[in-house]
Amino acid sequence: MAMKVTAAQIRSRIVANADEYAAEFLPPDSFARHAFETKPYPAIKRAKTAADADKAECEKWGLTADEWAEEMSAARIALAHDMKLDLLMKGITPAM
Repeated sequence: MAMKVTAAQIRSRIVANADEYAAEFLPPDSFARHAFETKPYPAIKRAKTAADADKAECEKWGLTADEWAEEMSAARIALAHDMKLDLLMKGITPAM
């Protein structure tokens, strides 16, 4: 069974480790990690509620629609953080 992760867990890890890439905080066998690694940011950004859940992905990963939305939120937070770190490493201050 795939490991599950919440947006709150990812936020907490980012706060505690702001200079580390959040991708490392996503369990390797989680749907959030899969989404982070395979989906483009606009697709992750659009997925906000259980109504947006992909039924095939829910079935494949053993998730409810609410869990799917939560994992997508975790992926979105991780991806946004990592994009911000990439900019900072290039000497660019992201607009907030």
